[in-house]
Amino acid sequence: MTMQIHHRFVEIEGRQVFYREAGDATAPHILLLHGAPASSHIFRNLIPLLADN
Repeated sequence: MTMQIHHRFVEIEGRQVFYREAGDATAPHILLLHGAPASSHIFRNLIPLLADN
């Protein structure tokens, strides 16, 4: 089964922040941080692997 990744935006102190999420919303969360000028795109293969756990 392929895990669906959602692409979302949230506004924080007047700034729009993009994030990706997947998995059960009631499960514990993991925040994957990347360094500038990298992008969350580097986690595109990792997120589905972690989402089921």
